[in-house]
Amino acid sequence: MRLGALRHHVASRLRKPWVWASILVFWLPFAGISLFLYRKIGYENALLAGASSLLCPMAVAFFYAVLSPLGWLWTGDSRLEAPFLRAIPQALVFNGASMMAIVLFEVFLLRLAGLKAPLPFGPVLLSNLALHAPASTLVGWFIMSGERTEREKRAAEHRAAEAQWILLKGQLSPHFLFNALNGLAELVHTDADAAEKALLDLAELYRGLLTHGDEPLEVLRQERMLVERYLAVEHTRLGERLKVTWAWDPTLDEVRTPPFILQPLVENALKHGIAPFPKGGELRISLTREGGGMRLQVANTGRALPLVLGNGTGLRNLEARLELAYGKAASLRLRSEGEWVVADLLLPMEAKGGYA
Repeated sequence: MRLGALRHHVASRLRKPWVWASILVFWLPFAGISLFLYRKIGYENALLAGASSLLCPMAVAFFYAVLSPLGWLWTGDSRLEAPFLRAIPQALVFNGASMMAIVLFEVFLLRLAGLKAPLPFGPVLLSNLALHAPASTLVGWFIMSGERTEREKRAAEHRAAEAQWILLKGQLSPHFLFNALNGLAELVHTDADAAEKALLDLAELYRGLLTHGDEPLEVLRQERMLVERYLAVEHTRLGERLKVTWAWDPTLDEVRTPPFILQPLVENALKHGIAPFPKGGELRISLTREGGGMRLQVANTGRALPLVLGNGTGLRNLEARLELAYGKAASLRLRSEGEWVVADLLLPMEAKGGYA
């Protein structure tokens, strides 16, 4: 690590409650022992002696919990930690110099306090160096190793999530294309001109589809545009049998969500609720604010579906991507409301993590 990265490392450690808890646990007994010993020895200035008994153990505790790994981490380049044979002497020198500075500060305070007994400065300094330099080096190594393990675990989880995301995206796009082509195959026999227009629309749609999933998060405005293109293709096939109503809050257009959260619900509604019936049906799409999040609904008339998710590829895929992006914070359910089948999706305003 370079100096900037080390500063960031120290700042991040200071934001962790357990670091301050460990400092407190280490500091309290040593501060108590120092206060007891300083009272026995006697000082002209009890206030300064008390300050020394509190500040110096605090400095030692802070160094152990926060600064002791730095000797292992300094590399001067982009590497996250120094090679082992370089890190050992580097950490010993850094920790020894730091402990010497703390001891000198303590001696300075004790002399200001008017120590009545002579202070064996040399033995005190050497004993502190002999004890604290190797001890803090060892503690720093344990802390650094624990952080490395945690970092590797997070990286492995991130790679696994990315791999699953790529797999899910690859599963969705062919599924979408196959359904659209199967629908247009029927139109070729009944209206060649409409089929030609629909194929051109489909080409434009698929061009947008390929770029829409490039990022793990997309603004909802792009999601709506994709679905509008999809519905244009389906309208060519279904004609007046398809009636679409939008109730979309435009203030939510820039909210970023995983791509393809709306399209599978619309596709499912058309495939099962509208296309199979000679009279067709009605499709309603709404996006509204709901508490601190938002509600996305797709409702269709027609045959009621089994109210169990995961029956189709698109819905299974959507459930998996919602789990990746939001954990348990998002919910998706299907329900019947009279002649309507409603897909109800509740989402937080922000997805978690970097990959989603």
